[in-house]
Parts: sequence; C-alpha cells; structure tokens
Amino acid sequence: MQSRIKILCATPFAIILTTLLGGCAGMEERSCEMHEAQTRGTKPVTTYTLTEPKPGESAPRALPVGSVPMVPTYKISFKPGYTKPCTTLTLHKDVVILRSDEASVLLNEVREFYAEDGTLIATSTQDIGTQVKRSGSYVASTPLPIPKSAPPGKYKIVSKLLFERRGDRRPAIQIARADGYFYIIPPQ
Repeated sequence: MQSRIKILCATPFAIILTTLLGGCAGMEERSCEMHEAQTRGTKPVTTYTLTEPKPGESAPRALPVGSVPMVPTYKISFKPGYTKPCTTLTLHKDVVILRSDEASVLLNEVREFYAEDGTLIATSTQDIGTQVKRSGSYVASTPLPIPKSAPPGKYKIVSKLLFERRGDRRPAIQIARADGYFYIIPPQ
C-alpha cells in the first residue's frame, strides 16, 4: 500500500516536472522568436560618446582647416567575447580622433562581418560625423543581434573609418581600421 502511495505521489511530480521543463524549452523558443522579430530589418547603430581627458592629460586639439583627420587610437572589443544565437553581442570601441572643426568633413564607419572561412556575411555603413564633431577621445558601442540561424564558430568584424570632404569628388580615404573576433557557441 505504501509503495502504491509513493507511485501515485511521484506521478504528479513527474508530470509537473516534465511540464515545467517543456514549458522552459517553449519559453526559450518564444524568446528566440521575439528576438528575431524585434531585430529583423533593423540596422545596428553605433553610438559615440566624447569622454573627458584623464587627470593630467590635455584634450586633443583641433587640426588646422583643410587637414585630413587622424586616428591614433582605434580599438574594438566584444562584450562578451562569445555568445549564442538569439542574443545581442555588444561591439565596444575606444577611439581618439584628431580632426578640424570644419562642417565639410564627412566621417563614415564601415563594419564588415566575416565567417571563419573568410566569407563576407554583411556590410554596414553609418555616417558618424554628427556624433564626432570635434577632436577627442570617444567610446562607442554597437549592438549586434545574433540571428537564430547563426552557426557556431569564430567570426570576425572589420571596422573602418573613412573620411571625405563634402563637395569634393575624390573617393573616401580610409583613416583607421580595427579587427576583432568573437565566437558563437551552440545554443545548448
């Protein structure tokens, strides 16, 4: 009789546990579908923020009118360095830009996203001139949504800064480049 009661009590527990685990898997799938729906068709946007000089350092000065901008520091990193599909990875940048204060200076950022075998997956271009209007040290971040279909592996981002002058017919000049790697791990 006692063993029969244990079986009867264990059965509802097993059913509840199975339901909960199945529900969690279903919630993860719904969460992934929501992530896909929210990020579908949206273009990742980099946000630049001017930082204050460290104590004892002077702020970078503006270059003379007509100068080509210079970028002595252009570093990228990922937080975290690995992720799963249906998440958003954040690309962080530390940048020092020296430029003139001219309104005719155009700055564009180009991001190229490569698979481990070197296949170009996507390219994105963004005008950052309205955010980087003067010489200085900047921090920047770009949210990178990782789609459900992204296979596990090592990926590379190439980020480039291009300069051109409004009204000038010359092609854009690359003034900086940074490469960074991150990993996509299997969902389970």
